[in-house]
Amino acid sequence: MNYAGFGKRLLAYLIDGVIIGLAGGILAVFFGYYFYLIFGWLLGALYFILMEGGTWQATLGKRVMGLIVTDMNGDPISYGTATLRYLGKFVSSLILGVGYLMAAFTENHQALHDKIASTLVLCAAPAGNTRYSSQGAGSPAPPSMASPGTGRCIVGISGEFAGRSVQLLPGGTMIGRDSVACQIALSASAPGISRHHCQVNFNPQTGMFIINDLGSTYGTYLMNGMRIPSGQPAALRPGERFYAGSQANVFEVR
Repeated sequence: MNYAGFGKRLLAYLIDGVIIGLAGGILAVFFGYYFYLIFGWLLGALYFILMEGGTWQATLGKRVMGLIVTDMNGDPISYGTATLRYLGKFVSSLILGVGYLMAAFTENHQALHDKIASTLVLCAAPAGNTRYSSQGAGSPAPPSMASPGTGRCIVGISGEFAGRSVQLLPGGTMIGRDSVACQIALSASAPGISRHHCQVNFNPQTGMFIINDLGSTYGTYLMNGMRIPSGQPAALRPGERFYAGSQANVFEVR
């Protein structure tokens, strides 16, 4: 994992501070200073909790600096964890902000509030760094070079895999963030992707593709918005599409 250094985190925090300050100033101008004193804290809390929780994974400041917030496995955090992380910042602020400074010295560059909430701040991998092999990080060979395929393929429509295709393996092709187990391995910045998200197989008897959700956090969906229940396979015809985690990750089976 590419842990974010203290410098980038500090710049992201300063950017967020400017954004929240401007929003607070607007509140004070339109609703009065006392309204701001009462509700201004809520503005900051919602900003961090809603933006760092769920699939977005980052405040505007972190997005500018190319950072995301994840759990210890690199998955997106829940809103509950984002709330705990935000409350932990009050503890980090004690004793001249020593809890924030911890990010410069700890092994995973965790601040005190990261340790409290069991979170990490990572540098998001740029688009195009997707790995396609099941041989681990740094092995960019597509699965079709490692094992004979079925003649069928999965094509990326949106997201990191957009414009690329990978041949479907006889035993099925897995999508997720685990570069060892998954043939389509997306980065930690891909919205809503679990380590082992879903698997696609092809049934030559029916001529249909079979999609299994592998207990992913944010789900695997048909294009009509129906979530595929974990353990209950769904069938797709060639040319149909599905998405993993969010519609930022759309795939087509062919």
